[in-house]
Amino acid sequence: MKLVVYKGFDENFLAMVKEEPLVDNIIALKADVLKFDKKTRKQLDLALLSMDESDELWVSYEEYTLIKNRVDDAIEEDGLELVVFVNNLYPDYYPLEFDMSDELVNEIEKNLNSEFADDCSEECKRYLTIYNTLVNVNGTYYGSYYNYEYEKDSTIVSKPYYMNQILIEDSQVKTDIDIFINEDVDTYLRDLARIIDIKPSVIGLKMTDGLVSKRILLSLQAYCVANQIRLVKFHEQLEEDAKMEQELIDIAKNDIHISNFNGFRSIKFYKNPDIDKEIVEISQSILIQEIIHQAENSYNTEKGHAFRDIFITASTGAGKSVMFQVPAIYMAKHYHKLTIIIEPVKALMQDQKEKLIKNGYTRVEAFNSDLISQVEKETVLNRIKSGEVDLLYLSPETLLSYSIETIIGDREIGLLIIDEAHIVTTWGMGFRPDYWYLGGYINRLRNPIQTTAGKNRRIYKFPICAFTATAINGGVDDSVSDTIISLYMENPVKFIGYVRRDDIKFDIKMCESNKLHQVVYESQKTKEMSLRIEKWLAGKEKTIVYFPYAQNAFDASRGVRGFSGIKTDPRIGVFTGKNVDELNTETFNEKKRETFNKFRTGEQPVIYATKAFGMGVDIDDVKNVYHYAVSGNLCDYIQEIGRAARRPDMTGVAITDFFYNDMAYMNKLFGMSQIRQYQIKKVLEGIYDVYKSKKGARSFLISPQSFTYIFNGKGVKDEGQCINKLKTCLLMLEKDFYDKYNFKVIISRPQSVFTKAFVVIDKEYESLVLNSEYGKCFRFLSKGRYQERQQDGSLLSDAGDVYTLDLKQVWEEFHANISFPQFKYWYFNDASTSKDKIAIMPSIRKCFAPRQKVNIETRGDLLLNEIRENILADFEYIGDTLYAEFGNSYFTTDDFTRAIREKYGMTQARIIANSLFDLVDPNMTCVKRRSNDSSAKNSYILSNGNFKEYMRKSVIKSRIVDKITKSSETSYSSYMSIENDELSNIALKLLSIFNYISYEILGGEEPEIFIRLNDPQKIKNIVLGNIFYSNNYVNRAKQKHDRDVSVMLRFFKELNTDKERWDYVEDYFLGYDVLCEPETVVVQASTVEMTKAIDKEKSYPTHQYKRWSDLDLFFDENDHVIVDKIAGLGVAIPEYLSTVLKKSDLGDNILMSWPSKNVLICQQDTADHILSAFKKKGWIAYRIYEVDLNEISEVLK
Repeated sequence: MKLVVYKGFDENFLAMVKEEPLVDNIIALKADVLKFDKKTRKQLDLALLSMDESDELWVSYEEYTLIKNRVDDAIEEDGLELVVFVNNLYPDYYPLEFDMSDELVNEIEKNLNSEFADDCSEECKRYLTIYNTLVNVNGTYYGSYYNYEYEKDSTIVSKPYYMNQILIEDSQVKTDIDIFINEDVDTYLRDLARIIDIKPSVIGLKMTDGLVSKRILLSLQAYCVANQIRLVKFHEQLEEDAKMEQELIDIAKNDIHISNFNGFRSIKFYKNPDIDKEIVEISQSILIQEIIHQAENSYNTEKGHAFRDIFITASTGAGKSVMFQVPAIYMAKHYHKLTIIIEPVKALMQDQKEKLIKNGYTRVEAFNSDLISQVEKETVLNRIKSGEVDLLYLSPETLLSYSIETIIGDREIGLLIIDEAHIVTTWGMGFRPDYWYLGGYINRLRNPIQTTAGKNRRIYKFPICAFTATAINGGVDDSVSDTIISLYMENPVKFIGYVRRDDIKFDIKMCESNKLHQVVYESQKTKEMSLRIEKWLAGKEKTIVYFPYAQNAFDASRGVRGFSGIKTDPRIGVFTGKNVDELNTETFNEKKRETFNKFRTGEQPVIYATKAFGMGVDIDDVKNVYHYAVSGNLCDYIQEIGRAARRPDMTGVAITDFFYNDMAYMNKLFGMSQIRQYQIKKVLEGIYDVYKSKKGARSFLISPQSFTYIFNGKGVKDEGQCINKLKTCLLMLEKDFYDKYNFKVIISRPQSVFTKAFVVIDKEYESLVLNSEYGKCFRFLSKGRYQERQQDGSLLSDAGDVYTLDLKQVWEEFHANISFPQFKYWYFNDASTSKDKIAIMPSIRKCFAPRQKVNIETRGDLLLNEIRENILADFEYIGDTLYAEFGNSYFTTDDFTRAIREKYGMTQARIIANSLFDLVDPNMTCVKRRSNDSSAKNSYILSNGNFKEYMRKSVIKSRIVDKITKSSETSYSSYMSIENDELSNIALKLLSIFNYISYEILGGEEPEIFIRLNDPQKIKNIVLGNIFYSNNYVNRAKQKHDRDVSVMLRFFKELNTDKERWDYVEDYFLGYDVLCEPETVVVQASTVEMTKAIDKEKSYPTHQYKRWSDLDLFFDENDHVIVDKIAGLGVAIPEYLSTVLKKSDLGDNILMSWPSKNVLICQQDTADHILSAFKKKGWIAYRIYEVDLNEISEVLK
């Protein structure tokens, strides 16, 4: 019994299929999903049930989707063989052959992209049952299926139908069309439409390295084989125009007045960075001309706007600002175009702007949050819109907060510059989610969206030019490709800059290669640094000293804490972004400018700073760059030392007094930003809870505040950091699902414009409000509250009924001259008396009161009136446990987790331990904290016996808890006054932490996040544990950090000469594996006995347990799938959990071990080189999801 599924084939192909169909109907109906009704499904079900053992029948993928569950049952129960033939001429997006009305298209798009989708029509439901996407390419609609064959445990046999074996030639031949393949399928579909239209004989090809791009390449290869097209590697050819060069020189001299300008510099680049290290010199003029040519191509309608983006890596001091300022002015003069420069640091924007103005070029502005008053903002916006500005500096957050028309009016964008582009893909402490979302924002600006609004939206044609000094080309950590993919760059021209700096020498002193006690370390480190400072000051050597934290810099300048006895001197300045002295903003900024100028002039030749200092700032006579301790990877380090010797006649020195303890800072910073698998799972659970509460609506808003409890701990204190972590989780989920299933299972858009407000309109003024110019923005929702009993026994009634208010519509139609965050701030703070206050809807604002909607759902079978009793019992248990286990001793959150995990399980115990103290005792009145830089962990102590009361009061005094615990229901919903009720906010988070409720707060001042679930079933299966899920981006981030640490250790400890170090740096940036050792070195001399290597005091013994089931609560829920399989082998339980090795930092990776057998199992995110280190000791080591069950069964018998 065999069922063949044909995926993505047209009507003509299906008519030629020789096998009998499962249901014998009109071929056209097999793909016309709009006609799929209950009768269609019933016919397919009955036909499937009627199949005989000898039958071999076929269905379309559309039909298969309708009866997938039935087919799964037949595979398991009846032995049905299922084979899917894929039309691999397309990249899992297929042209739709059935007709759709404009109304239906708009309805589908609204359901896919908006949280305001109304009830779905029957046709819309039928479409979304089969497809999860709708893409319009030149009038042809494409859809993407749910790709069930990609699921990890799938038993489906999937086969490409067309051959795709074709050689990609490396020959210099004329091509008919050149295309660039990245991770964006929509871009390839547009290229494919051009290929189908022009019928080329030869295609030039470039591509990024990614899972989706590899799938697209296979599709292109199949298309080329089927149509006899040659594929060749694309080779860059740069044009040079002497006449244009002279004009560019005139701009440099006469417009921006570059001092001592004698012509454009030549910069070294790698000729073929993917192949070898051959160097070629390219003039800045050639690069500028290439930028201009691509910009001109984008305006050229006759050539179909066929332009390419540009990606440039160039070392610090290569003159990046010249390379985008000159073309910006050229395009303004010739075409009246505006150039937008995205910069990550406000100080850098201001520095660039002031420098241009000082040099006489005034057609420049920086638009950011430093513009405090509305008058300032409107002045700048009016200058931009009236054409008085040619160069506009923006932060990514600012751009995402405004509609583009609000900023530039009807101006044309000539060029978009993204500086420090590596930030886009830097998962870690410096990661800014809004930089990643920038790519999607720009993509929507440059490409049409098939929605009602999208049809009328203006499409901009401009190239992106991305600059960075630190990007790795190729290899495991290929940040060049990652950045290009994330920014949706179109067939970019790539220039990979020469990374060696022959004018920078290294002075690295190996002080201690083993870990020291923290006090000893600080004392010796301070002594070494003090000697250096005396020398620098005596010689007036301009020196930047980089510290991991701003507090380190201030402590060093004052000789306090770990810097007791250090040389202090008024000639040492401090420049960080942290306002340690709590000055007002204006004074703080002025003090920073003063410090900077003193350093520039040499009045203060030594400056203490953090890594942001010097980014893009032109100080060319820095002699030394000293690292107190590195805090980032080798990319960061090279960028930082690159601020030395930027003057041609200088030699700079990169100095470090290296102690092994230095690496603790790098580990601690990563730990503060690290996302963990259990957090990913909790985010998915929260999203699925909201989905269920919305009664199956796939598009909805989530309240970030209801998720932030997941991310407390590891130094994350403020709500903003937690929300950034939530955004990062959502990004990781979106990217990982896309990699796994080749369609967007989940879409998130953390932009503040997705906001629906709730208001109560005073009954007396209801007619006035609804008949005003703003009336169209209100919609009736429900009757107001009437005599609702309050906590103090009083009765409360609303002044009128509850309405929704579309803030986005109000903003766009009446207040588009300010940013949406600013608009929301003044809407919710109408009572403010600030002189800068902006009146929102002034004619009716006093006639209604804002509300926020609170939705609460209990988990499990719990009733709301049972919650208070349960959580108070939890507080009793936790208080008793902490006092009994630790008394007056210090303990870590890991210790706390271990103490309570038998009751709560590992995942929940971690969340409780990481969140509880900050929620119930944020001022550390009862719980005292001690930071340990050596271990990168905080320690806590209960200073008195009142901790139970701190926990209790946060619930007992909460108004929201009082309301919900009077109900015998399982859910609660109310439109509540917006007021500062901190205890209720804390109480809701506590109830979530203890897994009693899920909740959301909508319509408040805080921005919400739009979520679209294209396949809720996949999310449900993960949440319920039906399928195993591990997020690869979480694993990669941890593995990359471990590699980064090892790379830095080898750089400091094992290399001796400047040549060795620059060779190492060059290999690293060109993607070579600098940790790879020659095979002759990897020789295991003898087995190291694990029993002697285990730190038995810090590892957790299991001798008190007898069965694997006794250990269930010690593992994350996600790990149980594998642990159960190991237990099923009948092997002995581990001898230790959370295993720690003596004098080693590798113990954090070991989940369980059998030292007597030299066997250990590590976390899934353990890096390759760490596993290799274990194996060199003669141990058997696995990542948990990669355990060889046969081998471990033999070894542990």
